[in-house]
Amino acid sequence: MDHFDAQLRRLRSLFGLFFAPEVTAALLPLTRPALRLGLDGQVTVHLGGTPLLPAGEPWPEWNGRPLDFLGAFDFADLAALGEIPGLPATGMAAFYYASEPPRPWGDEAGQRDGWRVFTGALEPATAPPAASSFPRCQLGAAPFLSLPAPQEPVARRLEQTYSGFLGVYEQLYAAWSQYAWPDDMPVHQLGGWPALVQRPVGPDCLHASSGRDLDSVEAAELSAAEEAAVEEWRLLLQLDSDQRLGWHWGDPGRVYFCARQNEPLERTWLTVQAT
Repeated sequence: MDHFDAQLRRLRSLFGLFFAPEVTAALLPLTRPALRLGLDGQVTVHLGGTPLLPAGEPWPEWNGRPLDFLGAFDFADLAALGEIPGLPATGMAAFYYASEPPRPWGDEAGQRDGWRVFTGALEPATAPPAASSFPRCQLGAAPFLSLPAPQEPVARRLEQTYSGFLGVYEQLYAAWSQYAWPDDMPVHQLGGWPALVQRPVGPDCLHASSGRDLDSVEAAELSAAEEAAVEEWRLLLQLDSDQRLGWHWGDPGRVYFCARQNEPLERTWLTVQAT
């Protein structure tokens, strides 16, 4: 759509000031459409507020603790902003998480019930007393082109091909992030490239969901088959720490719901990064 085209032209001009044409030509196709959830936007969304669940669905729990309702989205409304790869074009989804410490970080397969995504017809539900409730926060969804973080393998591979690329790209990435997220606003996002706190989320989702120790993953090189499998994991929803909602995942800290292509959203994996 026009907004993505306009941003692509802006990025082409920005990169053209610092990179050779062949570098810009290699970098621009890596952009991913996303939706920024901020103070303004063409479609209204809400985080927190009244919980939503499918009719008759029991309140989700993890280790005897009720999960906490984070928010819900109507993808049919969001589809008016353009196609966002990885996001459904119809239907609704509600997101739940055991947000209070000790919280699951998504680094072990046994934590799978520490978060849930519900889809289909959703109705207002009454939270149990032990569940944390968060105030209703109205935001606007706006389309933007996301860039891969400098930690992402695609950026590292460009450095191998074009020596010196990464040092310049880190500064341009920071400038584009400030353009998308001005005034230190919480970085809430649907789809696109994740705004990383530490390292790429794809390998963690792949290996933690299958029971592999993440300490060994961090030190090991990915095989070609593993790299292909990692590419299947894409960001679905990113939720930042947010004082308005009483969310504090770290300083900074972010929660990432990631989904594999062609799999139901109910199989979403979560990972948390914080400093």
